[in-house]
Amino acid sequence: MDDKKPFSRETLNEIFKISPHKPDRVISRECGWLEFKESFGWNSLPKYMKTFAAFANVKGGYIVFGIANSPHILKGLKGNNLLSFEELQPERLSQTLNDHFSPEIEWDIQQHELDENIYGILCIHESKHKPVICCQDSGKDLKEGDIYYRYRGRSERIKYPELRSILEINRNHEQQVWMRHVANIARIGVRDAGVFDLKTGQVTGSGGAFLIDESLLSQLSFIKEGEFTEVKGKPALKLIGSLKSVDGINSSVIKKQIVKTKGIRISDIVLCFLNQEDVLEPQEYIKQICFETSANLPFYYYVHKAGISHDATVEMLNAVVSRSNAKTKLIKRIVEQTTQRLKPASDDNIKSKEKLEYVRQLIDNSVDLSISGKNLEYCLQAVRLLSADDILKHSPYLCELLKTCFNKHYASAKGPVADNMRRAICWIDEALFKEPKKPTPSKHKLLRRRA
Repeated sequence: MDDKKPFSRETLNEIFKISPHKPDRVISRECGWLEFKESFGWNSLPKYMKTFAAFANVKGGYIVFGIANSPHILKGLKGNNLLSFEELQPERLSQTLNDHFSPEIEWDIQQHELDENIYGILCIHESKHKPVICCQDSGKDLKEGDIYYRYRGRSERIKYPELRSILEINRNHEQQVWMRHVANIARIGVRDAGVFDLKTGQVTGSGGAFLIDESLLSQLSFIKEGEFTEVKGKPALKLIGSLKSVDGINSSVIKKQIVKTKGIRISDIVLCFLNQEDVLEPQEYIKQICFETSANLPFYYYVHKAGISHDATVEMLNAVVSRSNAKTKLIKRIVEQTTQRLKPASDDNIKSKEKLEYVRQLIDNSVDLSISGKNLEYCLQAVRLLSADDILKHSPYLCELLKTCFNKHYASAKGPVADNMRRAICWIDEALFKEPKKPTPSKHKLLRRRA
C-alpha cells in the first residue's frame, strides 16, 4: 500500500475490479488488506476499530462501505447510511481510536463515486510502532490487552508466530538504532556528544545541560546526520525553517477531510466520447485506459480536450503505474499512429457483400437497430470501412448508432462483437480528433537542408 497516495487510481481499480460478466459486482476478494461492508453506522464502530488495529499491525488496508459481503454486489451507500458517512467527524473517530488503542493509528478517508453510487473508503496505514494494543474494552469486540491481526479476510486476536515475528523485528530495529547512536558518539567523541530528549526538550552532555521550550519542539527540523558543524570546538545546532516566539505560537491541528473522487469505467470512456461531453479531467480518462483489459478505446477526443500534444500524452502515460498490457499497447498506438480503419476486401464473397451493404446503410442513415450477432459484427466492420470524410459528414448519426449498440449489446457481447465494437468506436475517434501525421522529410530534402 502506498502511504503517499493511499487512494491512487491503481489502488481504486484494484478495489473496484468489476466482473466482466456481471457489471453489478466486483471480483475483488476480502483479503489481508481489504474488507467490504454493506452499510456504515456508528453502532458498529467497535468492529471497525478492531479491523483498524488488525490492518495497522500488518501492512495496512482498506474498509470499503457500500459493497455487499457475499456476493460482492455494488450497492453504494444510501439514505441514512450515506448521511452517517458524510457527517463522520474525523476528530471524533481519531479520539475514539486513541481512547481504545495505543500507539496511535493513522488513517485517511475517501468518498468514491462509481456509476452514480457513492462508496465510503477508510484507509488504515501500517503502524510504525507495532504492536498496536487495545487499552480499553468496548462491547464484545474489543478487550483490553488484546492485539488484533489480519489473517486473510478476517481480523482476529494475534497468534504466537505473528506476535513473535513483530517482537523480533522490533528487537532488530532497536539494535540497529543503538548501533547508529554508538557510531555517532564514537565519531563525535564522548566528551563532545550530548543527548537530546525529543519529548522533554532537554539536552544533556558532559559539559552540562540546557532546555529547549517544548512549544518549539514540533517546529524544529534538524540538518541531516553527519552535517553538524563546529565553531571553535563547540557544536552548533542548526534549525531549519522559521520559528516564532513562545508567545506567538499557535498550535494548529491538521483536520482530515473527506476527499471525493469519481470512478471511471469503460462505459464512461466510451459514452462520454460518443456524447461529446465536456469532462473536468480528460487526462484521467486517458490514464484509465492503462488499467483496462484493452487499449482499443477512444482517447484522441480526450487528448483534444486536454489540449496536450502526443509527446506529452506519452510522457504522462509512462508515469502511470499499471500492471495491465493496455498501457504498453496504448503508447504503441500513439507512437506508431496505427489506425483501426479496414481496407475494402478485394474478393467478392458473401461476407464482403454483406459489409458493403452495411456501408451503404450507414451512409444512408438506415441501419436496422435490432441487428445482432453476425449482422452486428458485419455492421461494426462496415463502420471501419468508411472514409474519414464519410465519418465527418455522418458523425452525429454514427455516434448515436454506436451508443445504442454499446448500451444494448456490449455488456453481454461475445469476444468478436465486443472487439469490433471497440475498434469501430476507435476509428470514429481517430477520424474526428486524430491530428494528421507529420510527413517525414525525404532524404533528398534533408541533404539539401544540411547543405
